[in-house]
Amino acid sequence: MALKKTVRRVMAAIGRIPAISIIIRQPSVRKQIEKIPKADLLYGNGWDRIHPFDLLHHTDTSGVAPAKDISNQEAIIAHAVDYAGSQPSVLRLALNDLLPLDDYTFIDLGCGKGRALLVASEFSFRAIVGVELSSRLAEIARRNAEIVATKFPARTPVRVAVGDASTFPLPAGNIVLFLYNPFGAKLIANVVAGVEAALAAAARNIYIIYYNPVAGDCFDASSLLHRRFARMLPYDSDEIGFGPDRDDPLIIWQGGGVSTTKPGSVDAKILVSSNGMRATLVQS
Repeated sequence: MALKKTVRRVMAAIGRIPAISIIIRQPSVRKQIEKIPKADLLYGNGWDRIHPFDLLHHTDTSGVAPAKDISNQEAIIAHAVDYAGSQPSVLRLALNDLLPLDDYTFIDLGCGKGRALLVASEFSFRAIVGVELSSRLAEIARRNAEIVATKFPARTPVRVAVGDASTFPLPAGNIVLFLYNPFGAKLIANVVAGVEAALAAAARNIYIIYYNPVAGDCFDASSLLHRRFARMLPYDSDEIGFGPDRDDPLIIWQGGGVSTTKPGSVDAKILVSSNGMRATLVQS
């Protein structure tokens, strides 16, 4: 086992050498390399590498934060999921599907280092809010937001709150709620209850963007929500090798407002991996 780990580290280190990395990240080259047994080790753990988004903006949204580092409370750790950044291209595709967004507040539940918040700032939201249980990650997210705000002062400001994202009180008005598999089904059920209460309290429109919807059945079970969009969305070519795959599953639910289900299959079945960490959408 120790030898295997050493081999993985060495191969990943070789793959990070700039001159080599530039070559092996080219789609045509990667296609050939993937045919060679074990050569994929050159790409390492995609989340551990510095993402092109960070290289472009000089931010710090890469890496993985284990669930045990997010809280010291066993009851929370039992339902928390490791932090890793979502792919900007996938979130952009989802948000472009919802335009216009000027009258919406974007809320990222379990925002981690804030990559999704920074992507959301590319759009004309009324407000952008991240909620993160870990004060350390929240502080990193704030620093990242400051970097982007300095570079793009005309964008909507990003606010990061420290707290339990599963019970965060939703503000008034229309909302886009974003989740990148932040915690398990028990806490997702709390989010669903909060959304239902918000819809019952006032006339509004709420979109739920659930990226890697491992507990998507919780939203499907709500009588106040319906699916608008359900697809496997591809990474941009420069993001391949910086995440778990080449495409990721994403479902958008809508509650309130006028139904706007998109053409195409929204009835895709959610299949969850044996370790409970990754979902796949399979067309019915």
